[in-house]
Amino acid sequence: MVELGQIIEQMLRQRKMWRRYQQCLIIEEWDEIVGKEIAAVARAWYVQRNVLRVLVRDSTWAYHLTLLKPQLIEKLNRHVGEDLVRDIFFQVGWDEKKGP
Repeated sequence: MVELGQIIEQMLRQRKMWRRYQQCLIIEEWDEIVGKEIAAVARAWYVQRNVLRVLVRDSTWAYHLTLLKPQLIEKLNRHVGEDLVRDIFFQVGWDEKKGP
C-alpha cells in the first residue's frame, strides 16, 4: 500500500511544484531547523534562485550568522533532503514584535 505522503510527493513532482513546496517548508520550519536562539533574532523570508533571504534583528546578528552560513546551509538542505539552498543573504530589518 502506498502512503499518502508518497502520493502527494509524486503529484507535486509531476506538476513541477516539489521544489517550491520544499522552499516553503524551509520558511515554515525555520525555527525547528535552526533552533530557538537563532529563531529569536532571525526569520526566513523567501527563497529565490537557491538563495535564502533571512531578515535579522540587527547588523551584529547578521555578521554572526554570516559566520555560521555553511553550517546553516547544510542543516537546511539536510532537512529538505536535497541541495535547495546554495547561499543565504542576511538582511537587517526584522523586529520580532512587528515581523518583516
